[in-house]
Amino acid sequence: MPKDTLPGSGAVEDLDIEQLRTAFGLQNAILEAAVDAIIAINDKGLISSFNNGAEKLFGYPAREVIGRNVSGLMPDQFAAHHDGYMQNYHHSGHAKIIGIGRDVEGLRSNGNTFPMHLSVGRADTPTGRIYVGICHDLTDYKNALLKLHTAEQRYREIVESQTELIIRLDSNLCLTFTNPAMCHFYKCEQTNQLLGTSFLELLHSDDRVLLKRQLINQNGTPLEDVETLCIRMMPPSGDTRWVEWRIRQLQGGKIPGPGEFQGFGVDITEKIRAKDQMAYAATHDPITGLLNREGFSDQLSERLNVGGRQLGVVLLNLDCFDIINETLSHTSGDLVLKRASERISTSLARKDLCGRLNADEFIVMLDGTNHADDLKSMTHRLQNRLSEPFAVEQRVFNLTACAGISVCPENGTTSESLMRRAESALREARSRGRNELELFSEELEQRTKSAADLELGIRLALDNDLFRLAYQPKYNLSDNSLQSFEVLIRWFHPKWGPVSPSRFIPFAEANGLIVQIGRLVLEEACRQWREWTDFGLKIPTMAINISPLQLASLGFKDVLLNTLKTFSVPASAIELEITEGAALSHTKEQMELILALHDEGFSLAIDDFGTGYSSLSQLSSLPASTLKIDRAFVSKITDSSSESVIEAIITLGHSLGMKIVAEGVETELQRDFLKNKGCDIAQGFWYSRPLSAEKMRSALLPD
Repeated sequence: MPKDTLPGSGAVEDLDIEQLRTAFGLQNAILEAAVDAIIAINDKGLISSFNNGAEKLFGYPAREVIGRNVSGLMPDQFAAHHDGYMQNYHHSGHAKIIGIGRDVEGLRSNGNTFPMHLSVGRADTPTGRIYVGICHDLTDYKNALLKLHTAEQRYREIVESQTELIIRLDSNLCLTFTNPAMCHFYKCEQTNQLLGTSFLELLHSDDRVLLKRQLINQNGTPLEDVETLCIRMMPPSGDTRWVEWRIRQLQGGKIPGPGEFQGFGVDITEKIRAKDQMAYAATHDPITGLLNREGFSDQLSERLNVGGRQLGVVLLNLDCFDIINETLSHTSGDLVLKRASERISTSLARKDLCGRLNADEFIVMLDGTNHADDLKSMTHRLQNRLSEPFAVEQRVFNLTACAGISVCPENGTTSESLMRRAESALREARSRGRNELELFSEELEQRTKSAADLELGIRLALDNDLFRLAYQPKYNLSDNSLQSFEVLIRWFHPKWGPVSPSRFIPFAEANGLIVQIGRLVLEEACRQWREWTDFGLKIPTMAINISPLQLASLGFKDVLLNTLKTFSVPASAIELEITEGAALSHTKEQMELILALHDEGFSLAIDDFGTGYSSLSQLSSLPASTLKIDRAFVSKITDSSSESVIEAIITLGHSLGMKIVAEGVETELQRDFLKNKGCDIAQGFWYSRPLSAEKMRSALLPD
């Protein structure tokens, strides 16, 4: 019986078909469940299978691509070569794409390209040869790689652009990484030139043991915590550089054994040098290079602490040194100071000390003797050396110096006491004239103590801006209108309270401080004039008192004009008040100065007139426009007095074309008397006490 007619044969066929259906369904389920795109093509490159993953990846439904050439899923640059690959494979049996995986680009239905990994395999079936491609989307992977690369590049650029020295060391302290800054520091031509080098070899020999102790325990294991280290590095230039290193241990992770060290270094050489320079500047004079007051005092104290010292301290003050600054320039003055310091220094023994305390004062410690005669002899030698001519700007100066001497241990055993008593002796020497010398004594200290306190107070007031200006208005007697105002100086001492000008002005004149005070008054008055003017006020004439010593000092005119120029104050705004004695006992040079100031536009007032012994011829020779009657005469005005002196002064002044100002007008009677006698202007408490700058500004405000 034929096989196909056997009983039950139809059931077998049904079973085979069912198995095929099951297998086919399983195959489709697997294809559709695959996340990656799976595409089958025939030997002509036409798509025969396109799973769900492929639909999602490329954006096409299967029905649109089945039967189309697979090159439609590729960008143009890849599609152009696809058919060539297929033909070559058919003829030669060799293909670059079969049986391997590679990264290519795909083309979505919207025209966008994307990265993917393509694996291609070949299969021979009863219906013919097919090629199966599995496509895996690499978009996220590529983006992650790009971010990683960007981050790595960013951090690499940060490390390579750092001016900090960045290194890594292995457990043996050999370099495993150096950034470009480290290579540049050591003048390396290649970035890997230092790798493998022991870091210790790059250090100053004295710091090698220190660093190793800081990084490695005695048992050979790295320390976990390392503090900041300041280490001297030895670059090829030979110039030792200080580098501040911050080094920490990097744990080895899963690898057993000690980890590496990572270090960040900053070159602090300039900072250390600047610190050294600051320390030098704190103890040395910037012009001469000698010790300053602090430096001299410290070194003198060190010498005294040794004990048993026999020495003398000599304070030298250059006489009339301001002449050079005022007649030439401060640059010329600095040159003279340098030469003076050289003359003093080269005249001393190696164990002596020399310093400069202020503008024109030098101090010397003469070691090895405390005999008065020996110290005087040595000091005379210094004075003679300083008195040798100075040639500056083609001019020759012969300077002299006064000197004060204190002796250890007789006059003190501390630097403070010896320097203070040398200053007392110097003041005494200066009071006698130029090129004088004085040895300190207890009698001298008692005699000069109160004067020294006052001088110190004035100097401190000058240095700390403790002087203030006040302004006393002057009024026309004819209509009581404001005519001008006088600038006055006031001093409130922190301990003494208000100090009368009648006390400190004569002292300042006698002790060489009035020129500084006068300059301060002039600058502050001009600054205030400028402030008021900028505020929009109309300022009447401002009268400023000029000391005879100011007038006699060389360079006064230049100082005066330069101050006005600084604050843009016209000379016509200033009236210079000069006492009768100073105005009428002038020398030929001072008379020329007064005339020159008048030509510049300054007006001149003769202050305290009537207290001297001037003659009409002397008075008429001066270009003065104002006479001021001294308050001593005004105070004598009573109901019964005629005060012929006042009447004579008014008549005399008017005959010379001058205006008359009466000082110290305190009563209505005095005002009426002066007005009736033809006096032009009055100032005093009857009208106004001296005003502060704020109140004076209010008085200047228009009604």
